Amino acid sequence: MMGFHGFGGMGGWGLLGGVLVLLPAIALLAVLAGLAIWLWRRSDSKLVKAPLSQQSPQEILKMRYARGELSREEFQSAMQDLDQFGQ
Repeated sequence: MMGFHGFGGMGGWGLLGGVLVLLPAIALLAVLAGLAIWLWRRSDSKLVKAPLSQQSPQEILKMRYARGELSREEFQSAMQDLDQFGQ
């Protein structure tokens, strides 16, 4: 019993001392879990889901050609491919 000052090794707080030691650890885990959930939900909301196009493939090709994204040869080749496969 020497060194425990008659408190049975609990430092005078009894079982409450053990609970008080665990509270900061539990609070830290709760904060970390909350942060992880918040970041996960935030990243899901930023995912961009491409809407289905209401334009035909030919219209899309014409727009890309008009913007200069395709050369004349690329445009004609792609249009022929679409015509050949019935698009």
